[in-house]
Amino acid sequence: MTELDNSDKTLPETLITILEPCEVPLSFDYHNRTIDVRPIATALLRWGYDSDSIALDLWKRVTDSPQKIELLKKLLRPCNAHMVLPSSESGFVPRRARTWQEARSNFLQSDDLKASVIWWTRDFYLDLLLTIMAPSHTPTPSERNTPTRNQEAFRRKLFDRDGVVSLIGRVKNSRSPPVPPGVIYFSSATLQGAHIIPFSANSHPELRNALSVFAGRSVEMLLTGSQINDPSNGLLLDPTTHQAFGEFKIGIECREKTYRLRKLYPDIDLPEMLARHNDQEALLFGMNSPSVPSPSELLCNVHLAIGYVVRESNASQTISAILEDEEEFNSGNTDGDYWLAAGASYLERKLRGLASANYSDTHDPGEQERLARDDHVITAG
Repeated sequence: MTELDNSDKTLPETLITILEPCEVPLSFDYHNRTIDVRPIATALLRWGYDSDSIALDLWKRVTDSPQKIELLKKLLRPCNAHMVLPSSESGFVPRRARTWQEARSNFLQSDDLKASVIWWTRDFYLDLLLTIMAPSHTPTPSERNTPTRNQEAFRRKLFDRDGVVSLIGRVKNSRSPPVPPGVIYFSSATLQGAHIIPFSANSHPELRNALSVFAGRSVEMLLTGSQINDPSNGLLLDPTTHQAFGEFKIGIECREKTYRLRKLYPDIDLPEMLARHNDQEALLFGMNSPSVPSPSELLCNVHLAIGYVVRESNASQTISAILEDEEEFNSGNTDGDYWLAAGASYLERKLRGLASANYSDTHDPGEQERLARDDHVITAG
């Protein structure tokens, strides 16, 4: 006999239980593709940096009208909490004589409640996952040779902190001083100054809002104005490692000021400079100058948590296909009904990212666009 489940559950557990697979479909259409809601929403609730903050954000969406609240009151009973805004320490149990299976079934019979979950997931998919994984364009030589004051300052601070060396991948600039004996370094003419959270966050308020919910605290002061170029949001990486970091194949875990490289897909083949790293291998930033800020613990761990969400939701392949289509559309190599729908989705996402905020006077005209495109490609020397 199957054991009936009517136990107490926290708010994240309540929502994960409601989202368990069943015969009722939950999906949305985007870019001529049908996106399954359950794996994305569940991964956000399980693997998000602050699962309580993410769960509360979804809960606010499903309780944003008196009608929805009345429906929920018939299904769930709060555990020492208010129905509308439960605390993180307490959640719900099913109403008397109900099980969680019955509560889920009744929840999914409500079109309003289903729509709330679907639109909340869609917003996170577009504003967080798609936007943060969108690739930057390859800069032209003229763009590389037009550094601004802020680019130069960002670059020099990273060099001051770590030397002209990429700790991840163990890559040194071909003209850098000799490294200590006992460590084998690859040699490269180019190192890139990579943002942990992409520079595009500076001009994308919807991305910053999603990151703030994901992190459980505001990231506005960390990702706007001159702070986006603070060395605490920067890493020196070779081009191959930069791509792997941007695709969330690798990340950095930071606990008690100890940094460790994490391989999010240990079964896939990584480039040689990454393959020779062990998972959870320690990284020592600031060996050249400890006075320059090390990578932010918060930003490293938020980036890593996004990687776990992408991995656990199996979203990477679909997102990559969507972004490839967007690149084709943006280049003008499109025609037909498929590309009409793809273009509409692309334009929707771009419109969502239009910034209404004022930028710092320290940025000269055109710098926002240049930096978002090249993400600080640096030729050291």
